[in-house]
Amino acid sequence: MDAKETKSFARSLAEQFRDPNRLRVLVSVVMLAAGYLGVYLPLSSHLDETGRTLQNERRRQALFTEADCLRLQVERFADRVPANTDNNEWIQYVLQGVRKYPLKMTALDAGSLERLGPYQAVQLTVELEGNYRDLDAFLAWLETNRRLFRVDSAKIAPAKGDERRLVMQLVLWGLRSGT
Repeated sequence: MDAKETKSFARSLAEQFRDPNRLRVLVSVVMLAAGYLGVYLPLSSHLDETGRTLQNERRRQALFTEADCLRLQVERFADRVPANTDNNEWIQYVLQGVRKYPLKMTALDAGSLERLGPYQAVQLTVELEGNYRDLDAFLAWLETNRRLFRVDSAKIAPAKGDERRLVMQLVLWGLRSGT
């Protein structure tokens, strides 16, 4: 375009926008474009970044909350998990519990140790003979004593030669600190 064509184009453009409605449309379009390019685009990336940061911080806060809950649970049961115990000490502890009831112990063996996070689990195999009430009372003692036991399996059968007595075989796991 040469200078003459440019002047002619500018003059025709000015003529077009003498109409107030067309001028309003032009100003509106220019303002929208300026707002989009000057405000929305720069802030959009900041908003996205802030959203990602907020999501990461919420995940982190949920993790801290869960860790606190787990820490409180560990503190609640810390006095029930003995430290520095060996298999013989666990056997003695179970024997003390059996002596509280008129039960006959036919077997008590300590098995392997297994790692459970910061703890260790001691496996004990116990075979008891007695009537139903006494066996049930011993199981209740296992559930309510100061140590953490888990009954992994229990088998109950009538005793040979005496149908009023039962034989119960238990596989127990006792929790101890892993230090």
